[in-house]
Amino acid sequence: MQSSRPRPRSRLRLTAAASCAALLAVSAAACSAAEQLTTGMKVRNAVVKLGEQSAASVTVSVDGSPERARGFLEAARGKPVPRRDALRLSRAELTVAAGSGDEEVPLKEMPGSDAANVAAALNFGGKDIAAVKSVQDKLYLRVSLRSLVRQADGSAKARRTASEIVGLTDDLPSTLGAAKDALDGEWVRVDPEAFDDFARTAEMLAARASLDADREKNRTESEKKQSGDAESPDGKAGDDDGGDGEKSGKARRGEDAERAEAERKSEQARRTREIRDAVTIGSALDGQSQREFVTGVQELLREHAEFSDRGEHDGAERVRLTLPGDKAADDLVSALKPLGAEIDPDRVPDRDVTADLDIRRGQLTTLTLDLDQFTGTGRSLPMRVEFSGGDAVPVTAPGGTKELEPQDLVAALMYGALGTEHF
Repeated sequence: MQSSRPRPRSRLRLTAAASCAALLAVSAAACSAAEQLTTGMKVRNAVVKLGEQSAASVTVSVDGSPERARGFLEAARGKPVPRRDALRLSRAELTVAAGSGDEEVPLKEMPGSDAANVAAALNFGGKDIAAVKSVQDKLYLRVSLRSLVRQADGSAKARRTASEIVGLTDDLPSTLGAAKDALDGEWVRVDPEAFDDFARTAEMLAARASLDADREKNRTESEKKQSGDAESPDGKAGDDDGGDGEKSGKARRGEDAERAEAERKSEQARRTREIRDAVTIGSALDGQSQREFVTGVQELLREHAEFSDRGEHDGAERVRLTLPGDKAADDLVSALKPLGAEIDPDRVPDRDVTADLDIRRGQLTTLTLDLDQFTGTGRSLPMRVEFSGGDAVPVTAPGGTKELEPQDLVAALMYGALGTEHF
């Protein structure tokens, strides 16, 4: 019998899936009621072994070709998707590392009141395009604007605009050194308390970029129309059915304009959501959020997780983790909330969600989860999460960083608008 619950949007599904996978790496004490059983103890010990080191890493990616990713996305969204989106998903790799800050102190021996240092980086098959670190309660960011635009948009115009923005850094005054570093893709230090201001600034800049693109598009269309009118001797741009044809042409242009405006507003709303999501996740790396997240995860697994032995797979012991979506919904939402993931409990699948855990030499190494469990479309796309000791992304504070203020970015772009002909 099909559930009457609305299916969650793919972005929230992926956020929940990735977060649920990562939580096993940091929740060393988490174990379900099956702790009395051998399989439950085996999983607990495998997670605890990760905590015996001073740092541990988690790498998340999908295990599928661009064609498979495209099929999954089209089934999830219910409409065709650009090949660029499928390539991005199939190549995406998120790496997260956590460290105690002292090589002599294992993660599991950190005081409960302390927060682990955390570093994360995102790439799409090449160099990292964005990275964030939370070290000793200080937050650091690094973004490659050119790479980010190339992956997010891909159009020649967008890449050219990004290059122009980066190019203006050579002319910025020394008072805007932090903005220069940020635009050049260097590490900068930011105040988590100012993240709302950064979100507003980013939204403003995104809206401006969208408006500039619309103006360029309208100017091009106007030039084409004028060219067509000039070629038509009766001034009707090729309409040969009199007044009705002219009205029909105007009606079509009006409909096209309305459709373009609706698409522009939809795209702007999407960008705003993505900016807000990124800002919220970044601001959730503080110590209190970490503690709330780990506590919520422990409660979720303790109350709802079931483990079953699945034998051997490629030389590793395999254990299946099962969470009943309908019973675990409220606890799942509560566990993810400290990370900024706002999910309606009614959007959590009301069926069992399963994941396979691989254990080698007593240590958890891999988690595999089929994302189709969150879409129910029948198009399988495995998500692979790899666990390892050490920091795959250095969990150390970058040296020589400047503190970036939201107004620095606005001032830098205003300086470029006044000082160059490109803006």
